Amino acid sequence: MVPAIGGTRRMRLPAWIWLATAALVAWGATTTNSWITVFSIVLLPVLAFLLWRRSEPPVLLFACAMQWLQAATIIFYQDFYRLTLDQAYGGPELARATWLSLIGVIVVALGMRAALVGAGKLKWEGVERESKALSPVRLFWLYLIFLAVSTFVRSIAFSLPGITQPLIAATSLHWIPVILLIEAVLTQRRGYGLLALVVMLEFGIGLLGYFSSFKSVFLILFVLLLASPRRLPKGRLVALFGIVVFLLLASAAWTAMKPDYREFLNKGTGEQAVYEPVAARVEKLIELVGGLNAEKLEQGFEESMLRISYVTFFAHCMVQVPADVPYENGALWFGAVQHTFMPRLFFPNKATTDDSARTAKYTGIDVAGREQGASIGLGYMAESYIDFGPYFMFAPIFLLGVFYGLIYRLLAFRERYRLLGAACAIAILVFGAYNIETSNVKLIGGNTMSVLVLGLFYWRFGPAFFKFVSNPPSRATPKTRNAHRRATFLRKRVQRGGGSAGEGLSEEVAPPCRPDL
Repeated sequence: MVPAIGGTRRMRLPAWIWLATAALVAWGATTTNSWITVFSIVLLPVLAFLLWRRSEPPVLLFACAMQWLQAATIIFYQDFYRLTLDQAYGGPELARATWLSLIGVIVVALGMRAALVGAGKLKWEGVERESKALSPVRLFWLYLIFLAVSTFVRSIAFSLPGITQPLIAATSLHWIPVILLIEAVLTQRRGYGLLALVVMLEFGIGLLGYFSSFKSVFLILFVLLLASPRRLPKGRLVALFGIVVFLLLASAAWTAMKPDYREFLNKGTGEQAVYEPVAARVEKLIELVGGLNAEKLEQGFEESMLRISYVTFFAHCMVQVPADVPYENGALWFGAVQHTFMPRLFFPNKATTDDSARTAKYTGIDVAGREQGASIGLGYMAESYIDFGPYFMFAPIFLLGVFYGLIYRLLAFRERYRLLGAACAIAILVFGAYNIETSNVKLIGGNTMSVLVLGLFYWRFGPAFFKFVSNPPSRATPKTRNAHRRATFLRKRVQRGGGSAGEGLSEEVAPPCRPDL
């Protein structure tokens, strides 16, 4: 599961991927946004070259690929309608924001790669041995316990403002048994039923909530399926393709149903809250799914594509900054770091971050805020531009990539229980590093707190946890122990030059000769 990142064991991409890339580049050259289309297509194999290694769950590559998707979707959307980015926006700002975002993604990847220089090699054999020792049954039951505790903690977290952030970070612990269960099932090729139950539970719980968290378990499954000591097996490729198709359809359906469903959940209050019981939510979902048709799904798909794209606010910032609002000269990033190291438990009067207010200030657009139950962020790319302009903005972005890479290095490159350490890193980075829409305050503060909580879990409880979720070692019979002792004796004798293994075996096993024969 964990690769020799520090070495040269790069993942060999199948020939069809290179052929597909070449075909897409040829197509991109004919589009209305030819240069940026070709650049965005070529960027994907570059990211894979930097961050994908054999046997690695490519969580860092996944994070960069998702950010690439948010930056590049608008290009393909406008190409489809044969419009240039300038025409779509009415000025050059959207094209500039998209270029800067794509360059920012490659800079983040370079920062990640820089953090892993000299990290050394981790042997796949040791990780595979740990995977084979895991008990899928124990992991499943532990997942249910962690899920129940996580649900309870989340329900009370915001009523305890002094420790809200640590409590929210602790809820990500329930992903640890999920990740280990997936890895155990893929390695041992058993326990598929338990894994299917976990996936269905996570999908159902996500659907019943206010946000579209039903995708979370599929994102983790996607990352782990990409981990292979050799080329990806065809079975995994089929599973990956199925996940992508399912998520596209589910996202389109969710986007089409979301307004009516959320209004039902919060009873028209506009809050990001759920006031309906589970039975009523299930009934409403069935009703909404039954009302879907091809037209609604098509509209939902288009809206979901526009939702994925997150460069428009960046373009609005470029209109405002520095023409009407001056560059902040590092105030936003410095404030993010300062905010992280001022825990509310000790600084109860610390100002609360209001994403929507920041967005309104730097875009000049009145966006929905707390009163409407919304929080709309600029994203760290735009905040970096506001701080340092179009050239020096890449300095904090590179350091952010280093930060992500160090998280992975700190947890995944362990001598003992490396599989558990990798699981902690995945639980943090799959959800904490893949959005360009997230503000720098939440990226630094949220990921730092997650490292502290999951790191404490690994270092303090890791041995006991891993022992509990592993199969107990089988007890050897006296006959087996004697055979093992004989084999050990013969091996040592051969090493000392006392004869061949065959000679030793005949001497040990043959009965003594009788004098009278």
